[in-house]
Amino acid sequence: MSSTPDTGAPNERLAEIVAEALISAGLIQSSRLEDLKSKLAAGAAKAEDWRRWIESAQRSSQRKGRSGDE
Repeated sequence: MSSTPDTGAPNERLAEIVAEALISAGLIQSSRLEDLKSKLAAGAAKAEDWRRWIESAQRSSQRKGRSGDE
């Protein structure tokens, strides 16, 4: 995980920490980083967002798993 700078609002720093942890855990795709961070920082992430982010990561993981089985 990259270190976060000490500049910026606390909500933005927390959003970055949480987003990077979710990506590192494989729960969210890295391509969703900016959308995730902005919605977390604004407190605007809805249930539908979380469902879309996580299901997308699961589908991607399943595709990678299938291609590795061949």
